[in-house]
Amino acid sequence: MSNTQPAPVASERIELKARKVSFDWEETPLHWVPGDPFTTHTINVLHLLLPAGERWFVHVYKQVLPYITDDRLRADVIGFIGQEAVHSQAHDDVLPHLKKLGLDPTPYTAQVDWFFEKLLGDRTLPPGRPRRWWLMERVALIAAIEHYTAFLGNWVLNAEELDRRGADPTMLDLLRWHGAEEVEHRSVAFELFMHLDGGYRRRARTWATAFTAMVFLWQRGTRFFMENDPTLVDGKASVGQLVRKGREGLLPSTPDLLRAVPRYLSRSYHPSQEGDTAQAVAYLASSPRRQRRPLMSRPVTLALVAGAALLAKRAMRRRINAAPLWPMPALDEPTSGRGRLATVTRKVLVTGRSSPAEGVVQLRLEGTGLPAWQPGAHVDLVLPSGLVRQYSLCGDPADTDTYTVATRLVEGGRGGSREVHEQLHEGTEIEVRGPRNRFPLVDAPSYVFVAGGIGITPVLPMLRAADRAGADWRLLYCGRSRATMPYLDEIEKLGGGRSETGVPPAGGRGRVTVVAEDESGVPELGFLADTPPETAVFCCGPDGLMDAVAAALPDGRTPRLERFSPAAAGGGAFEVELRRTGRTLTVAPDRSVLAAVRGAVPGVPYSCEQGFCGTCQQRVLAGEVDHRDELLTDAERSDSMLICVSRCAGERLVLDL
Repeated sequence: MSNTQPAPVASERIELKARKVSFDWEETPLHWVPGDPFTTHTINVLHLLLPAGERWFVHVYKQVLPYITDDRLRADVIGFIGQEAVHSQAHDDVLPHLKKLGLDPTPYTAQVDWFFEKLLGDRTLPPGRPRRWWLMERVALIAAIEHYTAFLGNWVLNAEELDRRGADPTMLDLLRWHGAEEVEHRSVAFELFMHLDGGYRRRARTWATAFTAMVFLWQRGTRFFMENDPTLVDGKASVGQLVRKGREGLLPSTPDLLRAVPRYLSRSYHPSQEGDTAQAVAYLASSPRRQRRPLMSRPVTLALVAGAALLAKRAMRRRINAAPLWPMPALDEPTSGRGRLATVTRKVLVTGRSSPAEGVVQLRLEGTGLPAWQPGAHVDLVLPSGLVRQYSLCGDPADTDTYTVATRLVEGGRGGSREVHEQLHEGTEIEVRGPRNRFPLVDAPSYVFVAGGIGITPVLPMLRAADRAGADWRLLYCGRSRATMPYLDEIEKLGGGRSETGVPPAGGRGRVTVVAEDESGVPELGFLADTPPETAVFCCGPDGLMDAVAAALPDGRTPRLERFSPAAAGGGAFEVELRRTGRTLTVAPDRSVLAAVRGAVPGVPYSCEQGFCGTCQQRVLAGEVDHRDELLTDAERSDSMLICVSRCAGERLVLDL
């Protein structure tokens, strides 16, 4: 294997940055190339393929970052991630406009999602060579795909016939802004592949896979649009039309597409030989929809920011086509950890609503092709107001079309629980992200579970799983009163009755202790001191209960905790310097960094304010961080923080803002 390659041209050495853009689609017609539905819909396929494809790029490259040993290449990959995430958002925003015009793309986008999320997604492989092999296969596939996106970017920058035919200027600007950034970063994917692997046989093999898949998906997407265009009586798509439009300059010509093949397969290939960086940068400087400052200078966070807003369009209850497009089976895959599905947004329908206890609402959410999950997982609910809140999944993981969540009404809270209680009724369509699992059920010879109030929701699926497996388990379930404790009847049936002593008995399968404070006072936790070292201890509930459980365990033992709120603020005041803005702020002990920063930079994005979603992640240039989030990896914590919950461990932080 050789990873040698020709040197790129000097103009390649530019800083890659994500650019904030805004497009208004209100005036864009269905056939934005006037009188030419075939050209319109052939190019429209980009809006179907790119959101899912570029989310997949981002997911794979985030896994690859730890393997990069070249600092310049790492910086390029981070810039690439930011640009791809914004591309995905921009194209995804076109889809609601198409639907408004009578062309619903969701049956096809659901299949594209399946292709990238399932077929090309993460697989359960043993660590070491098998896992690295699959990662390198995907890195090579991205390099091959990027060869064609750069080709298309260069073409659209020079497609003067579209201007002569009166193509919609907003759509042209989207395509050319995107195409210019594809030309600008065209070398990154190939250089990353050469840096990590560089094998020619892998390059050729994955090119064949990528080319075949792109041709298949593109012709299928064009045919879907033509057949479902409400203005066409008998919409057809053919190879002959493609060739003819290519000759006219409205689409890439077939000879040019074919000539791109041997260029990529040449052993002397380097992407800098394609396109014109100067032309791309010039367009990016003049694009009428571009806002002047970069979205972020270190845009690795855009994978989270943009991903949090993306809509993975799913066919819910209605399909436009009389016959299905193609059968794509659901594949089982684990979802523990912060997997690639953590930021993908899906639409679900509230099909059931009940009250398992006083002040608690349970929702049944139905959708198509919902990702699998394991006990302990949670999802983000994107509420109608735009608030994002996290709720544990408490249903059956085997039910692949339904998620079940429950929430208690919190008086004086931040508004999320009240919105769920007052607005989410049967028939309401909402969005979910995830699932994620930072509280997974691990293999152990025995278990002790401690749950307080609504903290039973992530624990309940664990109890069911442990009981089905015949494991030795015990539960201490606490609450203000029995009437306020959800799922109490089911839990007591699982345990074969409850202990009235307030202390779980030692040993025995499926033993449950219920402690209602209005009957028995506070729970007794002294039994935890005698918990065997091999017993896994899980706790979810109020902070006071979780702190007490941690204190009751023998020295050196730590429970597995699931918090529904961030770690408390506290600590002294400190300064935060915003390097690019030139401001220095003082963060009081009772104020978050996010609140202080938004006072100076109102556009800084945020969502959950609890350290769960990652939207507010910022690069740290100097200073020691007191990390209090539940999301970042150790590698990410080395140079970034979630400013909604994390604080300074010293006297001063410097942020890249």
